[in-house]
Amino acid sequence: MTSARAVTTAHAPALRRLGLFDVICIGVNATVGSGVFALPDDMQRAMGGWSPLAYLLCAFLLLPVALCFAELSGRCDETGGSYIYAQRAFGDRIGYLVGWFCWTAAFVSWAANTTLFVELLGVHGLAGKAVCVAIIAALGAINYIGVKPGSQVVNLFVIGKLAAIFCFLAGAVFALDPSRLGGPLPRGLSGVGTGIYLALFPLQGFEVTPIPAGEVKDPRRNIPLATVGALLFSALLFITVQAVLVASYPALDQPSQSPLADAATHLGPRLGLIVLVGSLVSIGGFNAGSALGAPRFAQAIARRGLLPAPIARVHPRFQTPHTAITLTTLLAACLAIFFDYRRLVGMSNITIVVQYACTCLAVPALRRIDRVARLAPASGGAPNEDAARWTVPFGNVIPFAGAAGSLVLLAGAEQAEVFFALGTLCLGALVAWLSARVRPSG
Repeated sequence: MTSARAVTTAHAPALRRLGLFDVICIGVNATVGSGVFALPDDMQRAMGGWSPLAYLLCAFLLLPVALCFAELSGRCDETGGSYIYAQRAFGDRIGYLVGWFCWTAAFVSWAANTTLFVELLGVHGLAGKAVCVAIIAALGAINYIGVKPGSQVVNLFVIGKLAAIFCFLAGAVFALDPSRLGGPLPRGLSGVGTGIYLALFPLQGFEVTPIPAGEVKDPRRNIPLATVGALLFSALLFITVQAVLVASYPALDQPSQSPLADAATHLGPRLGLIVLVGSLVSIGGFNAGSALGAPRFAQAIARRGLLPAPIARVHPRFQTPHTAITLTTLLAACLAIFFDYRRLVGMSNITIVVQYACTCLAVPALRRIDRVARLAPASGGAPNEDAARWTVPFGNVIPFAGAAGSLVLLAGAEQAEVFFALGTLCLGALVAWLSARVRPSG
C-alpha cells in the first residue's frame, strides 16, 4: 500500500499569484471580523475604562504564537498552514488531526457567518436559507476560477470594513472625553481575566495567513511578515477603537448586538448607517476569506493520502484546487441549510487552541529534525533546504510559552464544545480509515 508520505506534490499549483499585500489582507480580514463591531460593550462591562488594555494584554499572550507561525511559514512554503507544520513535525496522525479540525472549523465558520450575515439583512425562513446557499455558491465559484480573483474579493472587503471603522474614528474625534478612560475596575481583577478572554475572539485569525503559502510569491519572506503584521495591526486597531468608544460613548456598558454602530448613531445617523454597513462588509469579508482558505486544508490533507486523492486535484486552466473548493462549498451550503448560527460556532475555541499549541510545539520538533539531518548526511540525510530564514529568538522558550498559554485557554471550553469536537474527531478518523481502505496498493 502506498504510504501517505509517498504521495507526491505533483498536484501543487504551478503559479504563485499572491503578493505581500494580498496575504496581509487575508490575515487582517480573518482577524478584523465581527468581534470589533459586537464585543466592545462586553469589554466595557468587564474592565470599564481600562478595557482597551485587554487587547494589549491578549496580543502580548498571542505574540509568541504568531512568532512561531512566522518561523514555520518561512520554513514550509507549502499550502496548508497549521496542518503542514504538524504533519512535518509529528507525522501523519497528529498532522491529520490538526488538519481535519482546521478544515472542519473553516467550513463550519463559513456556514455560520453566512447565516449571521443573512440574519442581519433581515431575511428569514426559506428565503434566508436560499440566500445563504446563493452567497456560499457565489464565493465558491469566484475561488474556483482562480486564487487571485478570490484574494481580490478579500482585499475589497478588507478595504471596505477598515474604511467604515476609520470613518467612525474620524467622526468621534470631536466627542472624546479622556476622563472616561481608566478609573475603577467594575469587576476587580477577575474582570481583567474576562476582558483578556473576550479579546481572544477578535484577535484570532492571523493563523489563517500561511494557509495559501503554495500560491504566494516569495512565501518565506511574505508569509512571516504578513502573519505577525496582521496580529500587530489588528491589535493596534482594536485598542484604538475601544479607547475611542470608551471616551466618546457614555452608554457603552449597555448590552447591545451592535455597540459600535450604536456609538456611531449616537454621533450621527449617517455615521451609524456607515458603520452598520461596515459590519455587514466585515462579516462578508470573513466569508470571502473562508471560501479562499478552507478548501486548501482539504487539498493539503488529500495530497498526503489521508483524504480521497481526487480532492487534491488542481484545475488545468485555473490552477486552483477545484475539487476541494467544490466539496467544501457544498458542505458549507448544507450546514447553512440545516443549522443556525449559534449551533455552528461551538467548536471554534477548541480548534484554535489545537492549532496554536501544535504549531508552537512544532517549532522545537522541526529544529531537532533539521539538526539530525545536517549531522547525518552520510546516512542518507541531507542539509535541510527548507531551513527557515528567520528564527524565533531565545531558543525554545517562546515556543513552549506559546504552547502553554494556548493550553490554558482550554479551561474556557464548554462541555457542548468538547462533545462536538470529539464527535468531529471520530468522524475524521472514520474518513481517514475509509480513505486508506480504498487507496490503490502500489
